[in-house]
Amino acid sequence: MRIIAGKYRHRILDFPADRLELRPTKDMVKEAVFSIIGARITGAKFLDLYAGTGSIGLEAVSRGAREAVFIDQDTRYIAANVQKLGCANTRVYRNKTARALAILAAKKELFEIIYLDPPYAGGLFAVLACFAILVPGGLLIAETASKGAPPLPPAVKIADERRYGSTKILFLER
Repeated sequence: MRIIAGKYRHRILDFPADRLELRPTKDMVKEAVFSIIGARITGAKFLDLYAGTGSIGLEAVSRGAREAVFIDQDTRYIAANVQKLGCANTRVYRNKTARALAILAAKKELFEIIYLDPPYAGGLFAVLACFAILVPGGLLIAETASKGAPPLPPAVKIADERRYGSTKILFLER
């Protein structure tokens, strides 16, 4: 697993062999997502939700995001990768998703881009809570399985959908 482009291009990230539940986002998917985002990443505040190893948020910082915030229940690999790259404009929160989103909303903290990559079997329950911390016109991107994806809440609209093998990327709006 590596950073594809930008300041930290070609840097290898640590990946835990002992966490079999992690599904690192494939380079092909990561490259496609960041190509779609394009210049919107420059100067954006980026939230990497269900961050795993932090590869998506670190890719965002590498490509010019002003800050990346990481949330996961196990943050030791995120913290190790942040330290390995020497990334100063990051924050890492070890917490359950619903609780972390509630804290961010209470602080009135807003993001231009949110990347949501929950366990495929866990569904997209956090989507509505993400809209509360997304700036108007911001991007909410969800990664899910291309087959058997869980249904979205009725208030959520799919603005764009892309498939890459067993992965589906949804660009969502309210």
